Amino acid sequence: MSAIGYELARVRSLRATWWGALALLALTAGATWVAARQAGSIPIGSGEVAHLLTAGPGRTPVLIPAVMVAAALACAREQRREAMPTLLLALPRRNGVFFAKIVGTALFATLVAVLAVLANAGVARAVFGSTFPDTAAIEVPAPRILAGFVAYVLLAAVLGLAIGTLSRGAPLVAFAAAMLPVGGERLIAAAIRAGVPQANQDLVRYLPFRAADRMLAVSGDGLAPIMGAAVFAGFTLVVTVLAMITFARRRA
Repeated sequence: MSAIGYELARVRSLRATWWGALALLALTAGATWVAARQAGSIPIGSGEVAHLLTAGPGRTPVLIPAVMVAAALACAREQRREAMPTLLLALPRRNGVFFAKIVGTALFATLVAVLAVLANAGVARAVFGSTFPDTAAIEVPAPRILAGFVAYVLLAAVLGLAIGTLSRGAPLVAFAAAMLPVGGERLIAAAIRAGVPQANQDLVRYLPFRAADRMLAVSGDGLAPIMGAAVFAGFTLVVTVLAMITFARRRA
């Protein structure tokens, strides 16, 4: 508990944390404004409203790669300066320290996701006026989509933390990882379709971010939302375990 308390206090006290959160909220609010302006008509279905509130209709929400980059880059300061030896002197159990980082990252990401939904709702009302159907957000399937969005952001942040730990917060690695959901997986999918027999081309559905996007889907071909969440959670778990092993063995 001392490690978790330390991590939560560190997250709260760093000015960069709050500036980063504001930047993430501004980014997702801007994406919602663009989506609302391009919609052409007021969304009335609960699924359409939920997609607007997550700034990700038919694609990976813009907040996902952004929160991955933020979490990965946050590892740079601590692992490249004098902070790490000091931390490990105070809290020598490295697995406990890394677990505390996961908890702190998950809580912070959850807060950002909830605030993002609220900010996006405010933007949508500003664009559409009082006719924007707020109540549609509580009708099926909107609650499932909004819960999936929060889970998606949480897992993406933990994945970003793991990638940042493995790479010591290297910016190029962080941005390369963030390119996977916005284009990298399309190239991988094209390569699979070109080089894999037709019977095995369903493997494309199991690409991590393509599977995770199904958490926000209401129709179309692909995995069931719960299966998509399980695939992305499993991928995140594997990378996180590798990061924990690396963190435990790394010289301070």
